[in-house]
Amino acid sequence: MPTRRDPCQHCRSDDNRPACTRCRTSGRKCIRSRPKLRFLNSTSAEYEHATGAPKQRSPTTSDVSLEYVDETPAVAALYQHEPSHPSASTPQPITSPTPTLVPWTTSPQKALREATTPSIQAPQAHLTLEEACLLRYFSETLGKWFDIGDPSQSFTTIVPQRARTSPPLLDAVISTSARHFSTLSQDQQLQITRRYGLPHGLTIDEPSTLHYHNRCIAHLRSVSTEPNAILDENLLAAVVTLRFYEELDTPFHPHPTTTAIRGLQVFLEAQARPTLSLTGDRSTSWGLRQSAFWVGVRQEFHMAFTQQRPFRIPLDILDLYPAPRATSGDHEWVNALLVLAAHVIHFCFDERAARSVSAYKGLVERKDEWVRMCPGSFEAVYSDDGGDGGGFPYRWYLDGCHMVAAQSLGFIRILLAMYNPLLLGVKVGRSLMMVEMEKEVKEAVWEICGVAVSNRQSHAGMVIASFAVVLCAEWFDDEGERERLRVFVREMRRDCYYWPGVEMERRLERVWSSRGG
Repeated sequence: MPTRRDPCQHCRSDDNRPACTRCRTSGRKCIRSRPKLRFLNSTSAEYEHATGAPKQRSPTTSDVSLEYVDETPAVAALYQHEPSHPSASTPQPITSPTPTLVPWTTSPQKALREATTPSIQAPQAHLTLEEACLLRYFSETLGKWFDIGDPSQSFTTIVPQRARTSPPLLDAVISTSARHFSTLSQDQQLQITRRYGLPHGLTIDEPSTLHYHNRCIAHLRSVSTEPNAILDENLLAAVVTLRFYEELDTPFHPHPTTTAIRGLQVFLEAQARPTLSLTGDRSTSWGLRQSAFWVGVRQEFHMAFTQQRPFRIPLDILDLYPAPRATSGDHEWVNALLVLAAHVIHFCFDERAARSVSAYKGLVERKDEWVRMCPGSFEAVYSDDGGDGGGFPYRWYLDGCHMVAAQSLGFIRILLAMYNPLLLGVKVGRSLMMVEMEKEVKEAVWEICGVAVSNRQSHAGMVIASFAVVLCAEWFDDEGERERLRVFVREMRRDCYYWPGVEMERRLERVWSSRGG
């Protein structure tokens, strides 16, 4: 069969001559046309000489760098988010590391149906022993961090299998797994790998972690300009997985690295409309796309809270999510709560927000309505405000999404208390309103920690609670309360192998020493 260079105009199917199979079956005339998108292979030196463009090296270890130049200005504009100029005489290379958003020209449902994976399909990966161990570690340990609140447990079951045929996803999984595994002590690493059946064990060090992380970034850059890459759920899962690496590495850094931030935002925005529009369709099953999307939203909420910055996902997109009904699943109620959380973040940290009293009261009413309308399954199966001797209340839950809801409500309570517009102009002191605000913040932190210590099976819950402790440390003056919070952060670091835990303890001490005591 000849090389497919001019497929049928009607159906763009096979290149059979004189007519393609579909046209021959339907009895219509088969009309050929040249493809609209063509790629020109040349060395970077040749391209630089011909166009005067700066040299661009692709992520490859080869001595000869190949550049793929889009010869169609309209398609270049699609990726560059610029107006198309048919008269342009010189093709320009695509240099953006991540795809940009394009307005929908068809229905979201049809866009998803027509979306394909990147054009080069990789065979099932042949993993090294180290890579296989890291993939297994992700499946058995880290996947649970993502799957809290996910009814399908996609990151524990689907993602490891998808990673075997998706190089960017595989690199993201291995990079994240290596980062966490490398923080364990050598004895712990050996214990885990010996449990895998390796008699001599295996250790992962920092150079291995950097190697996998750089390889992941290179892979994401290489596929970002593939047709329909922006709608590929595997790539969305890869960027969300990579963000976990950075979310845990620098949660309180005011200017965190942007490796995955822009990529996550672009993929989330692109896949939000079709994902949310399918939510009300009961015939559409929950899959990896939905799982990855809502993990990304939850990550963005926690990062916006810890860094005290605006939400980076547009609210008008999140508002496409339909209000849950009596028959909705518990995870759908949690997603609605996360949408409300995004609005609270916007109210508190976005300069464009209307911080009026009426807007504030509206958010409080929405929070109270969610609590009043959510299913009874969100109530703790066992609750005791007496605590465990350390002062934290007991809150036992049977499902991860109920934990997410309880802790998210705690974060919302903290934000609404601290950014109450009625407190504007109130001087620092012990006024009645300030006392009530301080009480609300402290009770919310105590509740969040109580959820975590009562459900220690969830490492994610412990880490999330530690965020609240560090951000609200200034409100705790009692030395007994401070000591209980110190112990909490130490236990979180010990149980979850959370590497920034030491820095979090230092932050607590700096805050409390500056306030005296």
